[in-house]
Parts: sequence; C-alpha cells; structure tokens
Amino acid sequence: MPNRVQHPPAWRWMREPLLHFLLLGALIFVVNGWRERRRPAESGIARIEVTAETLAWLSEGFSRQWHRAPDVEELRGLVNDHVREEVLYREALALGLDRNDTIVRRRLAQKMEFLTDDITGAATPDDAALQRFFAENAAHYAKPGRLSFRHVYFNKEKRGAGVEAAAREALGALKKGASDEALGDPFLHGFEFAERESPEIAALFGSEFAAQIVVVAGDSNPGDNDGHGPSSAHWLGPIASSYGLHLVRVDAREQPRPVTLDEVRATVARDFSEERRRTANREVFERLRARYEIAVDEAAITKAAAPSNKTAQR
Repeated sequence: MPNRVQHPPAWRWMREPLLHFLLLGALIFVVNGWRERRRPAESGIARIEVTAETLAWLSEGFSRQWHRAPDVEELRGLVNDHVREEVLYREALALGLDRNDTIVRRRLAQKMEFLTDDITGAATPDDAALQRFFAENAAHYAKPGRLSFRHVYFNKEKRGAGVEAAAREALGALKKGASDEALGDPFLHGFEFAERESPEIAALFGSEFAAQIVVVAGDSNPGDNDGHGPSSAHWLGPIASSYGLHLVRVDAREQPRPVTLDEVRATVARDFSEERRRTANREVFERLRARYEIAVDEAAITKAAAPSNKTAQR
C-alpha cells in the first residue's frame, strides 16, 4: 500500500472550511469598517424616496422602449429595480469605487457637458443671429463647383511599365481626331461623368485625381454652366488615379456659387446651435476651472514621455 503524503498540521488547518468562513467574515468586517469611516456622519438609516417625479421618469423610460405605459405590476418592478440600483450606487460611492475608474470619470464629465447642452439647446435662435452666423460663414455654404468630363483609362496592372507610353501615344491620336471609344482599357464605372462635385470625383477616382482634374478644367477652358463645352475643349493628361492613368476631356464646368440663407436655413440653424453649444461648454468649463489651482509636475512629464519623432531621428 503506497505511503500517503503527510501534511504538516498547519497545512491541514488551512484546508478547513471553518477557517475559510472566519477569514471571509473578517474581510467583510474590515471592509464594512472602512466603508463606515468613509461615510459622512448620519443620524439613523439612510432614506431612499420614490417620489411622483421618480415614478414619472421610470414610466417615461418604459414607454420609450415599449411604446406603451407600464401597468401596476410592471411599475412596481421598475421601482424595485430602481431601489436596488440606488442602494448599490450609494454603497459603491461609500466604498470609493467611483475613484480611479476611467469609464466612470468620463461618463460623469460627459453628464456635466450634457447639462450645458440642455440649456443651450432649449433656446431657438432668432433670425438676426442666424443671419450674422450665415454671413460670417457664407463661403462654407456656397454650392460647390461641378464638372462634366470624359476619360480614357489605362490599367497600370495590365500594362505594367508601358502604361505611361501607351497613354501618351493615345493622347497624340486623340489630338489628331481619333475616337476615344477605340482607345484605352475597360473601366468599371464608365467613361462619361456629368455634373460631378469634387467629393464625388474623389470617392470614385481618389483625391489625387480629383485635385488634378480641377487643374485640367482650368487648362481646357470648358464651357461654364450651360453643360456644353466649346470647340476648344480638348484632351489632357495623363493624370493618375488609384486605378492607373487617365486622359481627360472636361466638357463643362459649373463654378461655385453663393446661396441665400433661405436655401440652407435648416443646415445653418443646426450648425449655429452646435457652435453655440461648443462655445457655452468652453465658457462654462473655463469658469469651473478657475475654481481650481492646477499643479503639474513638469519634470515628471519630461521623464515619463517617450522621445518625439524629431528627437528620435537625430
């Protein structure tokens, strides 16, 4: 019969359930004592009141979710959940569980900003204020220019190192009157684009192409606004896109134009309210910050920070 391992008496004692129970009780006693020391002095038992306003708030939340008012039993369930949450919330605060918690800190900071948002969002801007805001930002609301153009595409993956030579050869043929339909490679999005704004062009071809075609539009002297290019409209390029190279003929160009407030009133009102909200939050924060003396250990910042890219490159 194999020998059994003989544990020392202290080891066997550590395995006793009674010891575990005693240790757990001692831990609860210590934590409770610490909590009570942190709790402000109070007389009697803390009170949680479920008022008519609380019931209305609970009922409103239920109605938003279920699109109907709660019945009596459902409302009692909401009250029980609210009381449970309130008890746990107060006990968590008493234990200091809200401290050094990034999520809690961030949420409370957001709620402070929401208070300002509620105040600034309640007032409807008057027409004079909108007019001033619109006048100061008129360029932002102007209708962007639009281009109508055709292109001939050369696939860089298919043609490899010879892609630019092929594009320049085709450009020469186009200038001599060749048809663009007989040149280049197939292109998924087609070859003719009418009245496209710069963001649309960038979405299709990439930002580099969108920037270059504006230059091409200025060089090719296309017709403005009427949608028909004059005989002087001609092929230019090649210009690069995310797909390859393109020869481009801009047939029409509509210049950016100013708009009236009535054309963009809803957008201006939304932007005005957002700007007012940001300004109010900034002003409220500055007033609150003035109540505090801020002490920053600059030496610790220098010691703890990683080297900047410029320093690392030297």
